[in-house]
Amino acid sequence: MTAGRASPDAADVAAATLVCLPDMGPRRLRAVLEQWPDPGAALTAVRDGRAGSALAHDVRLVREHDRDALVRRWARAAGILDLAPELARRGTAVVRDGHSGYPIAEDVPDRPAVLLLEGKVPEVLCRPRVAIVGTRSASVHGLADARELGAFLARRGVTVVSGLAIGIDGAAHEGALDEDGGVAGVVATGLDVVYPRRHVVLFDRVRQAGVLLSESGFGAGANRFRFPVRNRIIAALADVLVVVEATRRGGARITADYGLEYGRPVLVVPGSRRNPSAEGCNTLLADGAQPLLDPDDVLVALGLTPGSRRGWGAPPPRPKPDEAGAQILDACGGEAADVDQLIGRTGLTPEAVSVALRSLERQGWVEHRRGWWWPR
Repeated sequence: MTAGRASPDAADVAAATLVCLPDMGPRRLRAVLEQWPDPGAALTAVRDGRAGSALAHDVRLVREHDRDALVRRWARAAGILDLAPELARRGTAVVRDGHSGYPIAEDVPDRPAVLLLEGKVPEVLCRPRVAIVGTRSASVHGLADARELGAFLARRGVTVVSGLAIGIDGAAHEGALDEDGGVAGVVATGLDVVYPRRHVVLFDRVRQAGVLLSESGFGAGANRFRFPVRNRIIAALADVLVVVEATRRGGARITADYGLEYGRPVLVVPGSRRNPSAEGCNTLLADGAQPLLDPDDVLVALGLTPGSRRGWGAPPPRPKPDEAGAQILDACGGEAADVDQLIGRTGLTPEAVSVALRSLERQGWVEHRRGWWWPR
């Protein structure tokens, strides 16, 4: 059940029904709701077979015969669909452009008219939001970078947005979730369809710790055309967009292009010229995107975005280390160290060093990787 949201009212149920009509897409839905702004009136018009006038400028329905066939299909489906029980059972929230809870700014020209949301912590959308995107065929280093960045942002109260795809997207979300951070997953399918199937556990974790969003109706499958369209929502939700690894023509590059179009800061992790999975990143850098050389660069960029307008302002500062923690940071001297080195340099007991390191890790002062403790 989606926390903190009332059951959908009649207008929300009508809006969700329109979303779930066969062959309904973002532009068609926007056209219908522009002609009949009240979803209930729009649904009545569809059921009565009067939706053809809203489709007059649809370039895919140039022939009147095709347009009339779609209007008849919509009328039949609208007369059968009863989504109220399903929305209540799933705890699905329906948010409409221009109404309370809609998470995308008005300056986005092609924003969805209606979004469906599910998750126990929808409040994550009220925080500063950073989208982390990248290729499905990520390198080991790219996956580590995405996971590290997701964890870093989670510890600072930033919501990590991504597309739940294999590769960089999934690694970023896992990094944030492992730190009990807030996450928002934007899917290209219906909210009742898990794609890719191997991420069924990750989908559930995102529902528990944050929110899932889609503009597609229940049952919508993983059709190829839905993914580039979905990517605009990821970019629109982001206060800052980070590209970790991207091919020259992949979905991450499409998302970055949307981010630039929407005026979002786009940060890019540089990659080796020998890594084909980083070719898109290096092209973005050559085109003038900002390089991400340190995770703190994202926090600096967040200070220049609308995140503060949602009442959060800058990410919370790290707590000051206690005496033992300060000794350990001083003993690191800006370099990685293992536990034995820290015990020898500080004179603290092994137990005291272990407790202090875990505290420093929770506070964001150090990270543990491959047996070494790295100061941040």
